[in-house]
Amino acid sequence: MSSNNNQIINAFSLKSIQPKENNAYCSFISLYRAYHSPQKYQENTNQDFFKIEKVFLSHFNIGIFETYDFLYGYCHSDDEFKKWITDKMGKKAYLEAVEKFNSWYVGMVDCSDQTFSKILNADQLEFWDKNGYLRIPGLVNEDDCNRVIGVITEMLGLNLKQPSSWYGQHDLLQGIMLQLYQNEHIAKIKNSDSIRQVFAQLYQTDAIIANTEKLGYNPPETDSFNFRGSPLHWDIDFSTGIKYHIQGLVYLNDVPEERGALSLIPGFQHEINSFLQMYAHPDHAIDILRQQNRQIAVAGNKGDLILWLEALPHAATANRSNHPRFVQYISFTKL
Repeated sequence: MSSNNNQIINAFSLKSIQPKENNAYCSFISLYRAYHSPQKYQENTNQDFFKIEKVFLSHFNIGIFETYDFLYGYCHSDDEFKKWITDKMGKKAYLEAVEKFNSWYVGMVDCSDQTFSKILNADQLEFWDKNGYLRIPGLVNEDDCNRVIGVITEMLGLNLKQPSSWYGQHDLLQGIMLQLYQNEHIAKIKNSDSIRQVFAQLYQTDAIIANTEKLGYNPPETDSFNFRGSPLHWDIDFSTGIKYHIQGLVYLNDVPEERGALSLIPGFQHEINSFLQMYAHPDHAIDILRQQNRQIAVAGNKGDLILWLEALPHAATANRSNHPRFVQYISFTKL
């Protein structure tokens, strides 16, 4: 880690930051902007900081990509950063987030609670332990799924009855990922009690917070349009090692295998360490796995929650059906 970043972390240590003005002031905003200053940011970064960053982004309901875009491209002061967040959330929600984040940040909230609801049955837990992924059917109701589909179609200008409208460009659409975060219908699914209970049981604690995640839009391939998703991959920071981190998504419409279903290699969490030892770099290892074609497609219906461990190589697949695939990504951070 750079000396500049060390100084920043020391200057704003957790115990040295105290809430001010009746919890209306968030000192971490200054730390966060300083840490991500284009003049100071280094590739060799502090992993403890990134844990705090995740919780910060979750409390303030801002996405990491939109935040980096603003900080590195447009932001010139702490006040500008605060105003940008407040404009996205609204003043009332911003002040509530400041109070909650400050309480966690200075250690006033006890996050050691190991109690959690047991929503998954023994067969589901056995399948999870063996395969490292799980499909929980119908966890989100049809109306909530349709409302988020409506958010996506409105943002992208889609008419589901006119396939010619499915292939336009949009600044927030990167590949099949739609970087759209602040919306009441998105929030309703993200904050679902049932979804939280599933994650809490698998993490074995209720001390978790929903991450601010993206949406997904994957239209059918045509003679002039090819799949824009990533090939089989890991979302792992190999510099810090493989963790028990759960990734997830909700299918917002029915997704049979041919409609761009999630693919993954079941059970790979049991062999990833030995497999990686065979290769000089994880990039070489994933290239071999792509050639081996061991992944399966995880089909599902509208409202199904799909979860998988980060150790599982995974990817969306090309949509060869006659209708787009819509998803909302879901994950939680342990506090």
